[in-house]
Amino acid sequence: MRRTIVLSLLAVAMIALLNVDHSQPARADFGSGCSLASIAGGFGFSYSGVAVTPSGSIPIGAVGKFHSDAAGNFTGYETNSVAGSAAFQTLTGKIKMSSGCAGELIATVYQNGQLVRTSYIHLQYQDNSNQVLGIFKKLVLPDNTTLPVVITINGSRISNN
Repeated sequence: MRRTIVLSLLAVAMIALLNVDHSQPARADFGSGCSLASIAGGFGFSYSGVAVTPSGSIPIGAVGKFHSDAAGNFTGYETNSVAGSAAFQTLTGKIKMSSGCAGELIATVYQNGQLVRTSYIHLQYQDNSNQVLGIFKKLVLPDNTTLPVVITINGSRISNN
């Protein structure tokens, strides 16, 4: 009985190995090649989600463009909609990269020259740094109130400089 189980497992393993697609090289480390230099350039992005308030969830969405340089400096703009009220906002900040093509962005957001929030965002670059995904970790209002949010980001490279 024991020998039958071992032989069966060995046969399954061999079949699995034979069915592996060998046309693509194995990639042991996904994204260790990312750096501030490799993510530098322009990106178009959108994000959507909700802010959680005591009176209920409020829908949030935006589209915009940003640029980062090889030092991690971040600038951009967006048209943001909160509960159906749209506004143009400018963005500045700093990106720090870590292993696995992950980054952390602290972005200050202004509307008509006035600070409206500071966003703490986790970024994940993929596809040779041509796509960026993200999630807001924290959103802080000018009075230092933290607003709970669930917001995800999707962006694509539009230029290398």
